[in-house]
Amino acid sequence: DHAESAYHPCGTCKMGRKDDPMSVVDPQCRVIGVDGLRIADSSIFPRVTNGNLNAPSIMTGEKAADHILGRMPLAPSNQEPWIN
Repeated sequence: DHAESAYHPCGTCKMGRKDDPMSVVDPQCRVIGVDGLRIADSSIFPRVTNGNLNAPSIMTGEKAADHILGRMPLAPSNQEPWIN
């Protein structure tokens, strides 16, 4: 009868393969079965993050923009992080 959450909602649009009936978006954030529509927010997260959703949601939008613009991902790197 009543549901409430103190957390920001996320994880309502599963990302996965096209043959998975529970998947809503593919790995490029495209809505499966709908041409020209993408989801680029926290709804595609597999689980609730430990912190605020703002930064991960921005990152998701940036990654979706890279897919839309056809930008290739950066090459993998094993460089040690620089610490001052």
